[in-house]
Amino acid sequence: MNKKWLTILLALVLVFSMSACGNTDEPVSMTVETTQSTTEAGMSFDMSKLVTTYFENMPEHIYKIDQKEFIEKVNADEAMTIIDIRSAEDYGKGHVKGAVNMPWGPAIAEGLSSIPADKPVFVYCYTGQTAGQAVTTLNIAGFDARSVNLGWNLGISKVDGVESVTVTDVATLKAGATVIDPEIQTAMTDYYTGLAGVADSKYKNYKVSEAELKAMVDAKDDSIYVLSVRKADDYKKGHIEGASNIPFGKTMSAEFTTLPMDKTIVVYCYTGQTAGQATAALRLMGYEAVSLNGGMGTGSNSPSGWANNGFPLVSEVTSTLEKLYAEMPDHIYKIGEKDFIDMVKAGDAMTIIDIRSADDYGKGHVKGAVNLPWGPAIAENLASIPADKPVFIYCYTGQTAGQAVVTLNLAGLNARSVNLGWNLGISKVEGVADVTVTDAVSFEGAGLEISPAIQDAVTAYYAGLATIEDARFKNYKVSEDDLKAMVDAKDDSIYILSVRKAEDFALGHIEGASNVPFGKSMIDGFKTTLPMDKKIVVYCYTGQTAGQVDAILRLMGYDAVSLNGGMGTASNAPMGWANKGFPVVQ
Repeated sequence: MNKKWLTILLALVLVFSMSACGNTDEPVSMTVETTQSTTEAGMSFDMSKLVTTYFENMPEHIYKIDQKEFIEKVNADEAMTIIDIRSAEDYGKGHVKGAVNMPWGPAIAEGLSSIPADKPVFVYCYTGQTAGQAVTTLNIAGFDARSVNLGWNLGISKVDGVESVTVTDVATLKAGATVIDPEIQTAMTDYYTGLAGVADSKYKNYKVSEAELKAMVDAKDDSIYVLSVRKADDYKKGHIEGASNIPFGKTMSAEFTTLPMDKTIVVYCYTGQTAGQATAALRLMGYEAVSLNGGMGTGSNSPSGWANNGFPLVSEVTSTLEKLYAEMPDHIYKIGEKDFIDMVKAGDAMTIIDIRSADDYGKGHVKGAVNLPWGPAIAENLASIPADKPVFIYCYTGQTAGQAVVTLNLAGLNARSVNLGWNLGISKVEGVADVTVTDAVSFEGAGLEISPAIQDAVTAYYAGLATIEDARFKNYKVSEDDLKAMVDAKDDSIYILSVRKAEDFALGHIEGASNVPFGKSMIDGFKTTLPMDKKIVVYCYTGQTAGQVDAILRLMGYDAVSLNGGMGTASNAPMGWANKGFPVVQ
């Protein structure tokens, strides 16, 4: 048979075949030109390799698209496939023009072969988190897929003009558009059918709520392993207690081998979306992984997320504070005013910092003292303070120096505050006139290298003094009269904390106060006792150790102030609660 007749015969076969199935959406049994494959023929299936490739080939868009950019593409009628994985009911109430509904679950795996492989795929859910999982599965199945930032509820629905591309008519895809590798199809089917096995557990949808994770962290539950995929710098600034860090990026899969196979990996990011990607990748590799609802939390997904729920963080700052106080010396970062003056007279090697105002410093200060007025000047000069000798710091009464000494020790210095400051302590020491001068001096000696995270925390601490809106809490303190008024009014916005000894607390304390005695184990007590949603009012004996606690708590993320003058003693009268004649209870 010559080529001409062969061509005619093949054409007739093709015509009859196509007319025979003209009333169905099902593909013909023979392979036709419109059917595409997401995999190469003869490909050897290796899920770990596919996951590695997924991350190593990650584009700059990290498999996500901004909600505004997405809507612009829809408005421009760009060629794309849109998949809405919300419930059929919510899809029916309104969805993006052209979006096909594959409700989160087995429908996604069942619909894989209907998704065209010749154009980009955009997936959205409610908040972006389950779409994060879906986009990993789609890309590993061979599609060019991205999830829409923050999903329908938090992203798409808030874009200006979205109403013009919101419709209720149902869009569909044609069955058999793409050939899926059988082994990949099985893996995806297993992934989505597996959701039924966790549907009635705290890990529903391969996620865990903020409250459930908080309970497990508090209980020291060793069945979980918390993994942050946020940037290393952000991890250092604050992370969930016990979390390790593998930053989201091209090389992250290389570190998955460090993760335990016998624990549930709880993954979190910023809002949950990239953690969703990581969770899917880990589960496909055989790990038991879930993502934290809302991630760490940002302004864009509030009130979801760990931090948006007011749950505590640990950081380089908090871990350093914990170590400083777990190993606190007997001098509790203070020095008696007489001992201090004796050291000055003896010419001992030391750095002295006077944090009173420049005017008061100029009127007279301890010989050798450098003036860093209370506030940003302390943070700005932190790296200039010599690190090769002890540092002694004083203020007016000891209370703000108590705060300052925490920030200096946090930075790596060996610092102590002088008891009762200049007014109540130093100026009353016999012979102090011999070491009182008016000439200004500056630092001598090598400063220290400070961790950027700690420098940032100290800078923010002092900068925060200028942002206090309520004048009652100026200098991170509260007066005796103002606290009395709040106690009398049963103000539930405050939480009063005594850090005096337990026996002294039992003898008499401010009404409503709780007690965590100042000492080596107090930070553990703070983490299990104190609320994040109230202003913590701390008091001690004269205000100085409460000043330390005030700074500790603020650096840990609490909203804390210390009571001016503390409970009050004879040494700081007439300051202090009891010295004012205010009542105590037992």
